[in-house]
Amino acid sequence: MISKVLDKLVTFKTLSADHVACREALIWIKEQIIDLPLHISLFESEGFPSLIITSRKTKSPKLWLQAHLDIVPAPDELFKARYKGSKMFARGTYDMKYATACYIQLLRDIGNDLPNYDFGVMITTDEEIGGFNGVAKLLNSGYSSKLCFLPDGGDSWCFQESAKGILQLKIEATGKSSHGSRPWEGENAIEILVSFLQEIKELFSKEPCDDKSHYHNSINVGKISGGEATNQVPNLASANLDIRFIPETNSKKIFSDISKIAAMNKNISVSKTVDEPAIKTDKKNKHIKLFSKIVLDKYKIKTGFTKSHGSSDARHFAKHNIPTVLIRPVGGSIHSDLEWIDTKELDKFYGALKEFVSLVAK
Repeated sequence: MISKVLDKLVTFKTLSADHVACREALIWIKEQIIDLPLHISLFESEGFPSLIITSRKTKSPKLWLQAHLDIVPAPDELFKARYKGSKMFARGTYDMKYATACYIQLLRDIGNDLPNYDFGVMITTDEEIGGFNGVAKLLNSGYSSKLCFLPDGGDSWCFQESAKGILQLKIEATGKSSHGSRPWEGENAIEILVSFLQEIKELFSKEPCDDKSHYHNSINVGKISGGEATNQVPNLASANLDIRFIPETNSKKIFSDISKIAAMNKNISVSKTVDEPAIKTDKKNKHIKLFSKIVLDKYKIKTGFTKSHGSSDARHFAKHNIPTVLIRPVGGSIHSDLEWIDTKELDKFYGALKEFVSLVAK
């Protein structure tokens, strides 16, 4: 049954920037639960729609079940599910439309008993580009809870123990223009920029490293530009950096170290574009222990812990001191043409989720 719902959800081309497709998908979800005793509302910020569903009329249910519906781009053929054994392949199967499918089925199964529960479902459409107009905006607008269940982290029955923070910087270099045939008369901004980038990379671990888990700070030069003509020494150049840092460090220290190097070069300026915290989960959290016990008792599956290099909307909940449980069933190849989820494991995940909600929110 859940696979059937997911089969439909993956047909919606809910790219983060496609507000129309995202809104159509949210309306379809609303139609699936419209006859149930629920409080449903559409929320919008800067064009990004979100769907809020609660079993009681409140902005602060005891438990939020959260998921994002937006996806990264994909060829048209990935918007139709194909199967190989118990594996379902399509864009968004594992990241993370399967969670929304579970929530729809859960609401249907609880049915008329919903008023005896205290939980909500929060579905947003901008996680892939930061979540600032979805979860962040909703929480800043007064939505809250004691706990969030967000299966957008962890892997194959492992809870997410920690997730790296995000520090994105813009580096600008200035030089002096001259004719390309007379480079000695100018100062090449691109060369100045490249030299600076090589210098700050020394602050980070070299790859490949000796740590197979790569649990360390990392840096990526995601974009670089400069120059207007091949036969001209460029006077301007810029680069955009994506730095990921572990919870044991902090962005202030990283930014300070880079700024100190920049201060020694009058041709370089550094500015922040994104600064989002790392998160660390309390492995002794009672709700993690509860979900782990349910999975073990029902399916003899032993859960574990894993660390994430990426980020999720969990960091927005962390800013509001709302603990978040992150765990996923078996699947993989997120953001690739081979993204998949195991439907048999998905059914088990749903069974565990249903029991978890009944114990936490009823």
